[in-house]
Amino acid sequence: MVQARMIDRSRPPVTAELPAYKLPPVVETRLANGLEVLLVHEGRLPLVSLRLGFAAGSKFDPPGLWGLSETTAAMLTEGTPSRSARQIAEQVTDLGAVLKAYSGPDALVIEGSVLAENLSAFVELVAEAAREATFPEAELELRKQIRKQELLAQRALADFLAQEKLAQVVFGSHPYAHQEPTPESIEKLDREKLVAFRDKFLRPANGVLIVVGQIPAAEEAMKLLEAHLADWNGAPAPQVALAQPPEPERSVTLIDRPGSVQADVRVGRLAVTRTHPDYFALLLASTILGGGASSRLFMDIREKRGYAYDAHSSLNAMKDAGLLEIVTQTRHEVLPEALSAVLEQMGRIGNEAVSEQELETARNYLSGVYVMRLETQQGLASQLVATRLLGLPLDYLEKYTQRLRAVEREQVRTAAARYIHPDKAAIVVVADAREIRSRLEQFGPIEVEKAP
Repeated sequence: MVQARMIDRSRPPVTAELPAYKLPPVVETRLANGLEVLLVHEGRLPLVSLRLGFAAGSKFDPPGLWGLSETTAAMLTEGTPSRSARQIAEQVTDLGAVLKAYSGPDALVIEGSVLAENLSAFVELVAEAAREATFPEAELELRKQIRKQELLAQRALADFLAQEKLAQVVFGSHPYAHQEPTPESIEKLDREKLVAFRDKFLRPANGVLIVVGQIPAAEEAMKLLEAHLADWNGAPAPQVALAQPPEPERSVTLIDRPGSVQADVRVGRLAVTRTHPDYFALLLASTILGGGASSRLFMDIREKRGYAYDAHSSLNAMKDAGLLEIVTQTRHEVLPEALSAVLEQMGRIGNEAVSEQELETARNYLSGVYVMRLETQQGLASQLVATRLLGLPLDYLEKYTQRLRAVEREQVRTAAARYIHPDKAAIVVVADAREIRSRLEQFGPIEVEKAP
C-alpha cells in the first residue's frame, strides 16, 4: 500500500513563475495611403479576427457635442449606399461573421471575426462601413431616442453620477472629463455632424488594421487588403490640440440625491499613461491597495471594520493621462469613518514599503490575467490594436510580465507617494445631503450639486 505524501497545510503553495509571453510572428507593413497593417498568422481555427482602429475617440468630440464619436461608431453598420442596415446584418450572418464598432476615450474601433474562407468579402464589408456609412436619418433618430433613454436610466444610478463627476473634477478642461454624452448633446447630433466627424478622423493615415488568424501568406494577404482599401483617401491624419488636465488638488464634491439610503464614494487622482516610466509601479501599488479580496482596502474596510460590502481601486491609463480611482459604498452613519479609512490606506501605501508577499501576489495576479487575455484570437487582436493606438511599441506585449517582475518594493512606495497620496485627492460623494453634509465637512470645503 502506497502512503500519500504528507502536505504541509500551514504554508500556502508556491506559485510557479509564469513563462514570458511570446508573441506570434507579426508582419508590420503599411498601405500606400498610410494605413498601418499588422498581420498575425494563427492557424488553430479556421477563423480570422479583425480590428480597424482610429485615433477618433470621445476626446475628439467638439465641446457640447459629447457622444459624437460614440454615435458615429454605433451608426457605421446602419447603412451604406449599396446596403441597408438589414442587408448589412444579413451579409454578416451569411459570412459566418460578427461585426460591431465602438468608441472609447481615445479610439474608435471596428471589430469583428469571420470564417477564414470569407475573409475577402468581410474586408470589403468593413471597408464599406468605415468609408461609406450614410447615417440614415430614420436610424439616427431611433439611435438618439434609445441613447437618451439609456442615459436617463444611467443617471438614476448613484455610481454613474459619482463616476461622471469624478472624471469632470480630475480632468477639468481636458476632454476626458466628458466620456459620456448628455441628453442635450445627443439631441444636437445630426447626419451632417456624423459625416464630418467620419471624414475628418476615419482616414487610413489615422488608423491601424489588425488581422489575426488563419490568413494567407503575407504577400497574398496584402493583395487582398489592397483590393478593398488601396483607393481609400490618403489625407494626412488630423492634428488636434487638447487642453491639459489640471494639477491635482484636494476637493470635496457632494451630489445631493434625496432619499439615498447609502453614500456612493469615489476618491481619485490624476495618474500616468501606459508609456510613463511609473506605470508598472503604480499599477502594482493600485492592485495591492484595492485590487481584489486580499487587498488592503478590502481587508480593512470590509473584513475588519465592516463599513462596506466592497472597497476597491483601479488604474485607468489612457493616451493623454490616467485616473487612479477608489470606490466604495457605505451607510450614512459610518461615512466619515469609512472615508477616513480610505484616506488612511492611501497615505500608508505611499509612506511604508509594501511586503514582499504583497508584491509577489500582485505580480502573479496581473501577469496571469494579462497572459490570459492574449490566449484567443480576439484577445490578441484587441490587445494589438490597443497597443498601437496608445503609442506603445510592439514588444510591449512580450515584455509586460518582465516589467512587472522588475519593479521593486521601493518603486511601488515611491509611485504610490507620488500618485495615490490623499492630500491632493478629489473626493466625490453621492448621497442625501441632509444625512451626511455635516459629516463631510471635516474633509474640506464642500461643493454641493443637485442630482439630475
